[in-house]
Amino acid sequence: MTPRRVLRWISWAVVLGLLTFFIYALENYMVEQGVMGDGAGQQNADFPRAVLDKLGDLSVYEKVAENRRLSLYYEPLTSSIAVEDKETGAVWLSASDVSDEEAGGSQLLKDSLKSPFNFSYADIGRPTHEVVSSNLISGSPTIGKEAVDNGIRVTYQFDNLGLQFAIEFTLDEDRLVVSVPVTEIREQGNYALVSIEPVPNLGAASDRDKGYMFYPDGSGAISFFKESHPQYREKYSALVYGSEDIFERNGQRAENAYLPVFGVHKNGRGFVAYITEGEFESKIHYAPSGYLVNVNRVSAEFLYRREYSAAIRKGEYARRVETGMRAFDHQVVYHFLPKGRAEYSDMAQIYREYLIQSGKLHRTIEKNKRTIPLALNLFMGVKEERVLKDRFVQATTFEQAENIVQQLKSAGVEEMSVIVKGWMTGGYGDFPDGTAAAGELGGASGLKRLARTMKENGLELFLNFNNVHANADNLGVRKMSAVMKDPGRLPLQNYYGDSLLLNAVTAASRFDSGHKQTLSGYGASGIDFEAYGDLAVADHSEWNPLTREGTVGQWLSMLRESREMNGKAAVHGGNQYVLHLADRLSDLPLEDSRYVFTDEAVPFYPMIVHGSIPYSGDIPLNIHHDQRQGFLRWVEYGSMPLYELTWREPEELRFTEYRKLFSSAFGQWAPVIIEQYRELNERLGHTWGLAMTSHRKLERNVYETGYEDGTRVIVNYGSIPYETEGTTVKPLDYAVLTKEVGE
Repeated sequence: MTPRRVLRWISWAVVLGLLTFFIYALENYMVEQGVMGDGAGQQNADFPRAVLDKLGDLSVYEKVAENRRLSLYYEPLTSSIAVEDKETGAVWLSASDVSDEEAGGSQLLKDSLKSPFNFSYADIGRPTHEVVSSNLISGSPTIGKEAVDNGIRVTYQFDNLGLQFAIEFTLDEDRLVVSVPVTEIREQGNYALVSIEPVPNLGAASDRDKGYMFYPDGSGAISFFKESHPQYREKYSALVYGSEDIFERNGQRAENAYLPVFGVHKNGRGFVAYITEGEFESKIHYAPSGYLVNVNRVSAEFLYRREYSAAIRKGEYARRVETGMRAFDHQVVYHFLPKGRAEYSDMAQIYREYLIQSGKLHRTIEKNKRTIPLALNLFMGVKEERVLKDRFVQATTFEQAENIVQQLKSAGVEEMSVIVKGWMTGGYGDFPDGTAAAGELGGASGLKRLARTMKENGLELFLNFNNVHANADNLGVRKMSAVMKDPGRLPLQNYYGDSLLLNAVTAASRFDSGHKQTLSGYGASGIDFEAYGDLAVADHSEWNPLTREGTVGQWLSMLRESREMNGKAAVHGGNQYVLHLADRLSDLPLEDSRYVFTDEAVPFYPMIVHGSIPYSGDIPLNIHHDQRQGFLRWVEYGSMPLYELTWREPEELRFTEYRKLFSSAFGQWAPVIIEQYRELNERLGHTWGLAMTSHRKLERNVYETGYEDGTRVIVNYGSIPYETEGTTVKPLDYAVLTKEVGE
């Protein structure tokens, strides 16, 4: 072998050796503590394991407040808190008492289970804003404590971030009140506070605990603690009152968190927690065991900034965080349940009492009302797009609607709440809606005659009206100034740019300048406002900027004015903020979003509003995939029976944008409606004005709903009979047990 070839082999050996060493070094490289900077997620050596391991022992805490029912304790090194319930004997800790071995996951995740809060922040001085999550164990703040009435205020100062905030813990009878005052937030430098999640581990449960957690997904949902479960890739995380990414929703539909409430039932004790301040800027999280760690936890997160995609050049976007803070006080109340009352139905009763006492829920149903109204949507007309000239498709004229109502009335349908859709010029979907009655349907005179007939028969008529959505073609040159915008000042719109949201100030101006007078002039019972109870969107328009609460405030002012002029008002959706004004709620889900970790959908929302406000579901029976199951869900959830009908055959609509009515002809459905209305009122009419007080699962596919007079309704969705107290409930049937029968 020549010397040159030997040298070449040696050179290759050196290169390969260096490459191998480099790969080994990368695989075994460990970042030095603190090098990644600013306490952004690293484990903190200032909290020795001995301190964290003792947070489940009440003896290391000092008592800082006490009343007849509760005692509040504080641990000075970690600022952890504990609440002792003298009635039930429960001790509720802000630090999870699940062992590290049982929790699993990284040490960083295990330590986060001991933290009294989580928080997130971003460096807004950079071109792209990465949101960093941290907690007390990782962030190493300076902690200060100050006594306040019935509790303490704890201040956290992160010198390396230039951030400071305070959390107050106070006792109020059988409640722990957790507050984050916005006046105590300080920001110095480039770091901006994004969110704070106080006491995220309060009520945390292991796989061995018995019970479940409740979260406000749609009608309500619960997830049980269980020793056998998969590793989940997602958790329940919902912005209260609905996501702002309304045009980006795809895949599985996620139902709204209509109520800012959640709860824990753990080993026979429990609490219900509800956000009383700042709910428009809050999220509710439920993390099942198996998501990151083997611990079940549910909590509220308070938001101060949103992330968004900012356009930096054509076709390119960067993630940004709002520079301005959404400066709102936040407060969540933990109401500890009495002894022997820890079920989700008990949570609902306590939350209902809070809403009534605070004026957030009003009553429109008379206490002695014994008739369940028929909820009837009548679809009137819609445009069919054509090459030369669009055609207005008549599905139901005003005269035909009058015939429908009179025929049902003469057949014994005594109570009806009717909504007419697509009644205006342009028909349904030509948003924002106008107020002129379509001439093809009978014009203003026909609509007035229909309204008069309804009133003479003691029936409700609501005119469906949408001044939230907007079609780009209807906005003209005002498109950029009349619509809602995101934090980057870009219109909130769908992918094609033809569907937008009307700025609420613009909508209110139009409403006040003539819409409300025209609508009132038809003589209907009220207006049915589309989307008011489903959306809460912040508007970053240059001309009329609004927070989420500000947008809703504009909508509620129109709702209030309309109610004063017409007598009643109806709302699509049921976000809590409409419950003090609405006379009817529609399009409410009678189920949850069906997340893989959810074990049961529960009628938590119906237990709040039943007996106070009439409500109907979001799927009319005539287009339900399983009509018997849909009927039984009305029975179990106490809702009005709902149908959406047309006079003509639905084939007339097949070339329009409104194609969901595959079976809607009144002539076909009239006998079914009359029979089901009669059955529901004969068996359940006496419960209409009563509060729903209980709900439980008796066995697989069998559920029981209870009312304040002692009536119990048992629904059997299964395929085998269910026997109880001498009564047999047949498959796909139900039984009504009055108090006398049950005794």
